This record gives sequence, structure tokens and C-alpha cells, in this order.
Amino acid sequence: VGKLDPSFPADTFELNWLLCETMAFLQAPSTASKGMALIASAESQEPQMEYARSLRFLKAGWTPELREQQLEWFLKAANYQGGASFTKFIEFIRNDSLATFTDAEMALHADLIAQEPESMSVIENLGTMFAGRSMTDWTMDDLGDSTRTDMKNRNFENGKKMFSGSACFACHRFGNAGGMTGPDLTGARGQYSAHDLLDQIINPSKVISDQFAPIVVTLKDGDTITGVVVNLNGNNVTLNTDLTNPNQRVNVARNKVESIEISDVSPMPPGLLSMLTKDEILDLLAYVLSGGDDSNAMFQ
Repeated sequence: VGKLDPSFPADTFELNWLLCETMAFLQAPSTASKGMALIASAESQEPQMEYARSLRFLKAGWTPELREQQLEWFLKAANYQGGASFTKFIEFIRNDSLATFTDAEMALHADLIAQEPESMSVIENLGTMFAGRSMTDWTMDDLGDSTRTDMKNRNFENGKKMFSGSACFACHRFGNAGGMTGPDLTGARGQYSAHDLLDQIINPSKVISDQFAPIVVTLKDGDTITGVVVNLNGNNVTLNTDLTNPNQRVNVARNKVESIEISDVSPMPPGLLSMLTKDEILDLLAYVLSGGDDSNAMFQ
């Protein structure tokens, strides 16, 4: 423990994950505070999940404040999205973690343990960091010139934070984290200028990728369903009707379909930048266009 502790946390997620797992197994007292700090700073649900899983058998080093943070994270994570067994996986981690609570901890945190998670959409869940802010209806006239003149000396950590807080990870892959229901942004710097990327965010319906274009299905009874096709076979069409939730799917029998048309409205909601300041938006653009590289010239 004495040899590993100074190296934890490390510079990469992969190493931090391994160290967190090892230090928790060794019951190192510093692991609780370091692990919870990593969860708090992680930009997406994937690394948070791995750190929480690594901490689930840890008994040493917990303070009342850290236990409270752990329980509050489980309430938040209950709204994260994943595969069919994802919810059970969260419950599995929570139950193992609760098994490490002392009787005194169970009594102290009884109310929080008994609390049911509030149902929130992914965007609501990820956007809680902006609670209390006023909204600004940003336009290209407001910000367009700044994408050409103010993209130096940007703040990498702030851009990373904004990428998470603005719910980008809900639909977009970036590096090894994020959703798969929207375009992969890992290679955005080879596809967009700062001006064009901003325009795509502010005006999401201006250009819609064919791969992610939604369709409008009109049924013979007059009802309509809008979503992205995720499966098409001889008798049925399966649509994802909420790109922030890959499990939100509707099956439609083709013999009940009157017409299918491509929608001219992007599934990406407008106004995702409305809670951010101008500098936060520019930091976000720099973060994406750098490919997550803090040595990029935009941060110099």
C-alpha cells in the first residue's frame, strides 16, 4: 500500500481504474476519498461506474461525508442509461456497497439509504450542474466571430467539464466514453472548424447526418411515430424514439404503416448551450476540436 498510494491517482483512466481496484482490495484507507474524487471528476458515466464498482467492497477510510457522497451518486446513477441489464448492474454495485456499511453508518444514513431516486432524463441528470442559471438564446451572430478570434488560451479542464455538463456524452461517443446514438465526435477536428461545429450545435436541423436522420412513420389509424431506425426486417420497423435512451424503442408492424418520410428536424434538441457562458462555449468547442488533447495549441 505504501508503494502504491503515492501513485494514486494517476494520469489515465485505465491506470486509475486498476489502482482503485487494487487499493480497495488492500483496504487502503485513502482509497475512499481518492475514489470518490475520481467519480466526481469523471466526465461520463463509464469511468464513474468502474470506480464505483471498484469501491464496492471497501470498508476502510469512509467518513460520513464520503458515505453521503457515495449514496448520492447511486441516486444519480439510477438514471444512467445502458443495456438491458444495466439497472440490475447498478443495484448489484449498490447492494455490495451497502453490505460494507457498519451498523452506525446504516443508522446515520438511513434516510438517504431509503430515498428513492428521482426519475430524470439523461439531459436533466447531466445538466444539474447548471441549476439556478439564467438561460441565453445564443445565436451565430452572438458567437460566430469569436470562433475565429478567441480560440487561443482556452481552458481545457473547463471544456471537458462543459462537454459532460451539456449532456454531449448522452448521445455522442468521444474517445472511449459516451453514447452511440449520435455521431462520434472523436474525430471532429478533422471534420469541422470551430465556426462550423458551433453552427451545428446551435442549429442542429441545418445539416442532419443520413446515418442519424429520424423518420416520421404515419400509421393507417392516423397516429405518427418519430424516431431513428435501429432495426428493419420483413414485418417490423423498430425505432429509437429517444436518442438519450437507447432502450426507448417502439416496434411497428409494417402492415399498419401508411407512409414513412425522412424528418427535417434533428433528434438533437436545440438550446443545449443556453445555460453556458460565452467562454464556457468556446472552451467546449476547443475541447472537442482538440480531440481531448490538453497540449493542443488552442490551450496555449
